[in-house]
Amino acid sequence: MTPRELLLDTFNGKRTERVPVAPFIYNNLVNEYNGGSSADPIADSVALYKRFGFDILLRSYIMMDYLDESFVSCESWKVEKQIKQAALGWNEICTITTPERVLRQTKSFRKVSDNETVEATTEYFIKEEADFRQFEKYQPSLPQYDCAKLTRARELVGDGGLSGTWIHGAFNMVGLHRKLDDLLMDPYVDEDLYNDMIAYFTDRMIALVPQLIGAGCDFLSVSGNMASGSMAGPKMFEEFVMPHDMRLIDAIHKSGGRMIYHNCGDAKFLLPLYAKMGIDMYESLTEAPYGDTVLSEALSIIPPPTVLSGGVDQISFLKVATPAEVRERVKTVLELAKPRGSFILAASDYFSEGTPPENLQALADAGFEFGKY
Repeated sequence: MTPRELLLDTFNGKRTERVPVAPFIYNNLVNEYNGGSSADPIADSVALYKRFGFDILLRSYIMMDYLDESFVSCESWKVEKQIKQAALGWNEICTITTPERVLRQTKSFRKVSDNETVEATTEYFIKEEADFRQFEKYQPSLPQYDCAKLTRARELVGDGGLSGTWIHGAFNMVGLHRKLDDLLMDPYVDEDLYNDMIAYFTDRMIALVPQLIGAGCDFLSVSGNMASGSMAGPKMFEEFVMPHDMRLIDAIHKSGGRMIYHNCGDAKFLLPLYAKMGIDMYESLTEAPYGDTVLSEALSIIPPPTVLSGGVDQISFLKVATPAEVRERVKTVLELAKPRGSFILAASDYFSEGTPPENLQALADAGFEFGKY
């Protein structure tokens, strides 16, 4: 059985010969193993999976064009960008001029390590209702994007596993356009505005899905971390987030794809709701101190066929443990997970740079040793 067949059978709820060992490898680690900057992140990611013998679940290439408003710039939606250098990085200022007003967004890009740059929105397009109504009235429909890199990723992975890319969940998508403080209050101070915003941006994500699946993505990773258990809580999530994420999940399935729902933070009180959403795979089962999930509880709360993935802390444990300790942790995780089945061994998010390669190898080797059903 090839790794691709193994992962497909796992996603399809079939009993397999072993637990897949398919961690999330992101560009920070790829850069670290390629002199600080990878010239070909897709090919180098595949090579890094193969170096350690992991089953490939590739999603290091993120097709971000749908968030770049310059792709849809026109007379009534005139987009201009300005780059300003800053300490440890740069700021990107985007203005959109409509017939009625000017919208402005600022993103800050900062180098947080030798191999990783992160971005954060510091000024949001939607500051008041009238700003959002500009999106409704003037934002053009999504164009056909160039998804050739997604097709190439599928080809490079081959029988070694599955490939996909990232999209934002419903709440996350609105959260890229409106400050989180305001967004968390909107359902209670202006429910109509909130419902209009989340429906609008979910519809745009749904319109994007067929392009990505059609380009060869086996799955889409859906970011759901903003509406976490500690930020939104179960009551708000069930009423104001879950129905919209389920629409997106349904659209992915109707396009012939699978989906991974990603929350790398607090999720303990959301697990019963995740169990009802039709999620194909949920990650990252993040335990304290970076989350509040207890692995044994998650395994019992979310039933198959939803695949669960995670189990190994990549920050406080994997970077500092010995290979023997990694082996024991993997053994413990798999002893808990195998009776349930539908499990993929991974870390609680993408690997941190500086992780000893012998620990990554120990994770792979122990996964194969103790993962046989």
